[in-house]
Amino acid sequence: VECGLGEVLLERRDALEPPVGSRALHPLAVRAALLFEDAVAGTTAMLRRGHFPGEACPFAREETEGHWAWLGLEPDRHVANMADPLVRARRHEGSRTQRQATGIYESSCAAILHALKKTYRIQADMHDAAALLNFRGPRTPEQGEKLLEALLKVSNSLFSQYVRPGAGEHGGDFWQDFVRGREAAIERGVLALRARFKVLHEEAGRVITNGDSPRQHRSRTPPR
Repeated sequence: VECGLGEVLLERRDALEPPVGSRALHPLAVRAALLFEDAVAGTTAMLRRGHFPGEACPFAREETEGHWAWLGLEPDRHVANMADPLVRARRHEGSRTQRQATGIYESSCAAILHALKKTYRIQADMHDAAALLNFRGPRTPEQGEKLLEALLKVSNSLFSQYVRPGAGEHGGDFWQDFVRGREAAIERGVLALRARFKVLHEEAGRVITNGDSPRQHRSRTPPR
């Protein structure tokens, strides 16, 4: 503006990065969601060294070291997400996520399989873990039935251990701080994950193949 004051407007043309990461915030919601994704959001987490006995870095050789670490926490150790993000990251070409996509995928499948077997005593294989990861869904109706039963076992285990433990066990600090008065809401949240997978199972059951369908003869090598 000549000989006076003017106003300059700057308009951002590139879109903001969409929200990323898990929506699970409560410690038990995070624990349940870890069977479907690396549910600890963000790039920074703080833990006590004593929570991981033994080697200084228990899963150093795994591409998804964090996913393994969260699933490997002892039953009395918990992790939660903060509602407000502290760090924002942008995707870029040549990032580790792109360069090592296959290894990251296989490592997360292996972490889920390890948790199913060790923590919940469920017989499973890498195909089952791959069906759970990112809610990919079952390959067959039979696999879907198997995993729905497994997820029900996981839910009941979480409820009996953390939400509605036996008489005389309600005095713990974790139950008092994070569970008391929220039992029904926590149970609904955990069961919602199984209900979401059940929809995928029902969709797989509606798939019809015939003799000309390539899906009938397709085979898939386990990711790891």
